[in-house]
Amino acid sequence: MKIIKLKIVLVLFLLLFVFCAENNIIENSEQLTTTTLENLEEETEHETELYIMLLWHQHQPYYPKDGNGNFTKPWVRLHATKDYLDMVEKVQEFENLRVTFNLTPTLMNQLNELSNGAKDIYWIHTELEGESLTEAERKFLIERFFDINSRIINSYPRYIELRNLRQNPEQWTTQDFIDLQVLFNLGWTDPKYLSSEPLNTIVQKGRNFSEDDKKEILRIHKKLIDEVIPEHLNAYKGNFIELITTPYAHPILPLIHDSDLGKIGDSTSNFPDNTFRFEEDARLHVKKGKDVFYKNFGFYPNGMWPAEGAVAQEILKYFNEEGVSWIATGQNPLEESLDVNIQRWVGGVASKPDLLYRPWNTKLDNGETIPVFFRDNYLSDKMFSYSEKRTDLSIDEFENTILKLREKTSELNFIPVVSIIADGENFWENYSNDGIDFLNGMYSVLTKYDWLKTITPSDYLEIYEDDLETIDNLYPASWFEPNYATWIGESEENQAWDLLYQSRIDFENAKQSGEFTEEQINEAYEYILLAEGSDWFWWYGDDQDSTVDYYFDQSFKDLLGMMYLSLDIDKPNFLIEK
Repeated sequence: MKIIKLKIVLVLFLLLFVFCAENNIIENSEQLTTTTLENLEEETEHETELYIMLLWHQHQPYYPKDGNGNFTKPWVRLHATKDYLDMVEKVQEFENLRVTFNLTPTLMNQLNELSNGAKDIYWIHTELEGESLTEAERKFLIERFFDINSRIINSYPRYIELRNLRQNPEQWTTQDFIDLQVLFNLGWTDPKYLSSEPLNTIVQKGRNFSEDDKKEILRIHKKLIDEVIPEHLNAYKGNFIELITTPYAHPILPLIHDSDLGKIGDSTSNFPDNTFRFEEDARLHVKKGKDVFYKNFGFYPNGMWPAEGAVAQEILKYFNEEGVSWIATGQNPLEESLDVNIQRWVGGVASKPDLLYRPWNTKLDNGETIPVFFRDNYLSDKMFSYSEKRTDLSIDEFENTILKLREKTSELNFIPVVSIIADGENFWENYSNDGIDFLNGMYSVLTKYDWLKTITPSDYLEIYEDDLETIDNLYPASWFEPNYATWIGESEENQAWDLLYQSRIDFENAKQSGEFTEEQINEAYEYILLAEGSDWFWWYGDDQDSTVDYYFDQSFKDLLGMMYLSLDIDKPNFLIEK
């Protein structure tokens, strides 16, 4: 395509040159011809031929608190110290790199609570002095302070020793417990910060850590947490990133709108006894998501990533009503909407690049449209598997894919945009050096070629929105599957939906009764919304296994229970019975 354009331009130039020479318009024609040709070549060489839209999704569900007000899981803190801050700092090291970051409202709210003094129970168990540990506290440490990737454990000889000693808890000394407390928290800290003082000195000790070492690590953890949201704002202001969010509690929004939508792509499963259909909740999730984002950043996001890329024609109106300019989803909704099967050429390039490598407008009943970006499932999922190879080989594979993309899309009549949308937190520990070397290599590739440009969805639409093709009806599906079967349809999942339905009906009756204060109603509604999050349903059933499914089951029921407690109503038996 570039060669053809250059030939046309050159022919036109030569014709103009002959005309001008014959009419004595040009003096010193030889010098001008040479200079102009060089400029033409340079201009053509720098013409963008391929866009990459890279979106990092960062999310944690809202973990319920224990009776002492401590979060029952540490993952917001530990991904902040290992992933969230470093990820956005890394982008700013590369000139001309544009990346999109999605921070969910439940993640931002918990980061703020931690910044304001809240703690998690792992934090509390780190603060406990080794000499005064109770039997229950010792048991917790041995059971839970190995909740970390084995790759990281293997990088600390002392951590390996403690893992080998795990089967003999009676042999543990006070120093063993202190070392475990330290190593767990070091292991969940990004290598970038471990290589700097004061943490580097602690790392170098290797063993025989002190109570002061623990305090210093937790001090640094608090500092890193405090910087996460401000640093994302700095990167946004520096024009490195676009910032977006997700509907409030990360719900499968189509199922909140109408759980029967799940039957369209899954005709063989049984469904809950009661149809969950609460449009006001779906609408509120979008509004509250925007509001939480505004509270943290001082502006509203242009775009949204619906939780799990779960979309349907029926929910587009909620984004439109709230002024959301674009959304993104997976490849499955596109294939089902267009009734096509997008396979892969050698090198991983989509067999139908003219369909996948572009955003599409989706029509609304009011005549307006919302652009939708569709995730390249193959290239996005490779982020999970690149860790299985040596870093240099993974980078080579990524670069070869980019070159193949250019080759296979060169004849398109538009400049393609390839959407790579991946988890920003949950797989970096599978990489050597926590993925730092891979990210350096990948970002280097993305800023290496003049014909390649990283772009955010809003930037792309500002240039090309008028050129989009239209999808008349967006099929109900997610990034994961061409349906919602991961969240509804199995027996355990259906039971959870029935519990949610009954609790939601009880809340509605309470609201309509007029017997409760506005404060009580708002607090109860908050717990309903949190219970509508996708994460609880993800772990129900046999299709997913967290190894601690009991925790997510209890957390879901605890949230529903808090709804009743907010209204001074005893928790019903269906939330107590096993």
